[in-house]
Amino acid sequence: MSVSLKLISLNIERHKHLDLVEKFLAQRMPDVVCLQEVFEHDLERLARAFGATSTAFEPMGRLPEELPPGVMGVAILSRVPIRKMRAHYYAGIPGVLNDAIIGNKLTFQQLNKLVLTVELEKEGKPFRIATTHFTWTPDGAPDEFQRAHILKLLTVLEGLGEFVFCGDLNAPRGGEIFDMLSAKYKDNIPPHYETSLDISLHRAGKSRPHELENKMVDGLFSTPAYLASGVELVPGVSDHMAIVANITQT
Repeated sequence: MSVSLKLISLNIERHKHLDLVEKFLAQRMPDVVCLQEVFEHDLERLARAFGATSTAFEPMGRLPEELPPGVMGVAILSRVPIRKMRAHYYAGIPGVLNDAIIGNKLTFQQLNKLVLTVELEKEGKPFRIATTHFTWTPDGAPDEFQRAHILKLLTVLEGLGEFVFCGDLNAPRGGEIFDMLSAKYKDNIPPHYETSLDISLHRAGKSRPHELENKMVDGLFSTPAYLASGVELVPGVSDHMAIVANITQT
């Protein structure tokens, strides 16, 4: 009998939507949640929302202008045991945290970029889950940083073996960066979804909604050992839609 792992991946946009995120996690009760743009001091609150007992977090940098300020990074929260955790850097220096200013491209380029990977076990079955928050550009168009970092990211992924990989790629499907990933790994986001940005909650939703309509910038990829089923994008949680999927081994 196959064992299924219920997965959610979500960029929570720091503090802005914590009440919505808490409510959503409590309703969906996933096994594992991959979070991007999450503050370290919010992890306990978010884990408590759905009963997570294991937490992995790796910092990307500091956001001193946020209220309250804090260390932001990527996290994986789980209701099933995390057996191993590793952070694989493809830009930046482990242990060195730079300051970033929201909307300032130059400071955001100095944030650490990494793949956070955990090995989980549910009912005796192992799962390898990985997540990242990829290099940001203000318009979704690739630049020299993204082009350099995607090559390093692909090298990291090649060394992981079999996995499910999710996160905020800051690069739209159909574009150069996203398609370098989908050329190597299965893109599990159903094709009828054209954007993963929530126009009603995104900061550009009121002034430039048309620019968000074709921005499928969040990804859910897998190697042949894993099957993602029941994949859906759920709005009303953050400025990004939540990716929800059931993961099984093939």
